Amino acid sequence: MGRYDDITREKARSELLRFAELIQRMDRDEILLQSSPRILKMLGELRQMLFAYEIRGARHLGGKDLPGPRSEPEGQEGPAGTDPASWRVVQEALRREKEFQEELERRLFDGHEEQD
Repeated sequence: MGRYDDITREKARSELLRFAELIQRMDRDEILLQSSPRILKMLGELRQMLFAYEIRGARHLGGKDLPGPRSEPEGQEGPAGTDPASWRVVQEALRREKEFQEELERRLFDGHEEQD
């Protein structure tokens, strides 16, 4: 289970607003550019959180736990009312997950052949 799997809409929004306020405060205090390492670390955390929120919030768009096709043919938009950018992110994540799983299975299978 991921670090941000249980993130709510309110929590994601509040973290983004908190980050925005922090950036403004750093700018007022004239330490914005000196704080770039801290900002980059926070951006990494926010990115992870938002990605988890996007995936969790869009599981109904064809996630592995639900019946139906795992992905749409290239160039097709998602279900009606779905944000195209969100659909694309989810489909890309699902594709990468599938590729990763296939690679792990291939390595496992290759390892067993070498031992025989």
